[in-house]
Amino acid sequence: MFRLIGWSLILMGILITIISLLPSDLSRSEFGGVLLIGPIPIVFGSTPVMALTAMLLAMALMLISIALWRR
Repeated sequence: MFRLIGWSLILMGILITIISLLPSDLSRSEFGGVLLIGPIPIVFGSTPVMALTAMLLAMALMLISIALWRR
């Protein structure tokens, strides 16, 4: 079961990377990310909205990983 989830996540990551490399008609791109160094999160983004989105996604991923780890 966990092996299937792992392979699915790897495949989704590869697909998202390929889709993000396709050319788009948008003239402006935005980015955001979170760097976790121990318990200290460093949030960055090109706009405040992207930084907030990255922070919320990072918190969701941390909660999912804690839930799966506790099983």
